[in-house]
Amino acid sequence: MSLLITIEDLLSGKIVEGERLELKKGWNPKAIMRTVCAFANDFENTGSGYIIIGVEEVDGRPVRPVFGFNPNDLEKIQKQMVIYANLVQPSYFPRLSLEEVDEKHVLVIWVPSGSNRPYKVPDDVLAKQKTYNYRIRQYSSSIIPSIE
Repeated sequence: MSLLITIEDLLSGKIVEGERLELKKGWNPKAIMRTVCAFANDFENTGSGYIIIGVEEVDGRPVRPVFGFNPNDLEKIQKQMVIYANLVQPSYFPRLSLEEVDEKHVLVIWVPSGSNRPYKVPDDVLAKQKTYNYRIRQYSSSIIPSIE
């Protein structure tokens, strides 16, 4: 899959973690799916968002060289993403792309604006009892919007 922007542009340090970019050192489906939902809702109509797994951040900026993502985990995460994406209401499937940078791999989750907005997602996709909430992106946070 081809990204709309290069991985080097995303990690250049010119773009800080914010309304369109989230950096994660490792796979954390609870937080990642809340961010997927917020990016899919695209409250500010910015077009899409990117979650990059395998990159640490300090003050919203990527740490280089990147930490890395084990490409052997890709298939397992793809299978988990199908399960978690089906928990989003209505279902929403982001795009996954394994990219190479700093002689390591990172996993990019590209989240274009959804066509069936608004979306809601469980606060904890791993919990047996699920509490659903809508999410939007407010600066560098994925938040539950107020009723207004």
